[in-house]
Amino acid sequence: VRSNGLIEVGKQLNKMGIGGPVVVASDNCVGPLYGTSLVEQLSAEGFQVSLMMIQEGDDHKDIDAVGQLWHAFLEAGLDRKSTVLALGGGVVGDLVGFAAATYLRGVNWINFPTSVLAMVDASLGGKTGANLAQGKNLIGSFHAPVSVMADTSTLATLPERHRRNGLAEVIKHGVIADPVLFSMCAEGWESVEEEWDAIIKRSIGVKVKVIQKDPFEGGVRQSLNLGHTIGHGIEKASGYKLLHGEAVAVGMVIEARIAESLGLAETGLADQIRAVLEGVGLPVDIPAGFDRRQIVHYMQYDKKKSNGKVRFALPAAIGDVKVGISVDDVDKFLI
Repeated sequence: VRSNGLIEVGKQLNKMGIGGPVVVASDNCVGPLYGTSLVEQLSAEGFQVSLMMIQEGDDHKDIDAVGQLWHAFLEAGLDRKSTVLALGGGVVGDLVGFAAATYLRGVNWINFPTSVLAMVDASLGGKTGANLAQGKNLIGSFHAPVSVMADTSTLATLPERHRRNGLAEVIKHGVIADPVLFSMCAEGWESVEEEWDAIIKRSIGVKVKVIQKDPFEGGVRQSLNLGHTIGHGIEKASGYKLLHGEAVAVGMVIEARIAESLGLAETGLADQIRAVLEGVGLPVDIPAGFDRRQIVHYMQYDKKKSNGKVRFALPAAIGDVKVGISVDDVDKFLI
């Protein structure tokens, strides 16, 4: 993680011994901002490189986009020693990583996240995939990138709503394992805007430690699902009009209320989490007009089901999350 690291990608790839050809895969939002200059830089460093762009947004995170990537890899002449560089947010990283995992049974890829959400969450851990009509990330694989390079200067072109959106995952990491990070976010939006480097590095540290303990989500890594079980249902029910982090923020508050009702957490934890999320401008309630039954319906497609039941990661305190919790009558908490 560094500011202005984008201008040194070519040199870094040469140091790593990366061969060609290289495909820079981005979307039609980030690609025009950084893609052309990155291709020129890589070409100047001696790489045979091409740029391809997919449609931006979660509503385009599907198998059709993966197919477009496969065809672009073929046209660029990629072989098993080639490398794909994903330039963009979490959707780009997930799709490009999955396409790389399945092209020629797996080629190397590098993740260059350009959003807060991607830097602190989606780019880490090797999870790749795409959505189906029934829910998020129902197809995918574990295929870790050979490197993750983050340049915080790219956040200058990220819309404010998306910067706030990424903070949901940062705050989640604070709730899971870093009370200091949680306190930094509790200082409010203006303070956060001045501390991006420190906040992002600290948030990454939480996720990396969790992943190292549990690479394939068999135990403690499930704590990273805090807010996501309900959040994914809300996100899907919104038709992806709510951003991922916005839906997760609402999910965290509801799941903290569930933890209180089950006696896992002391009364007041949900309000504490709610206040910090509100302080950085994130939503904390299900928007008016949402069909609660639809949210519950989409939750049934959650990847974290076990023995036919959806399992929750629930907060016990700031810095402590319990995993594998079965909850009955979830719909009563969505009122």
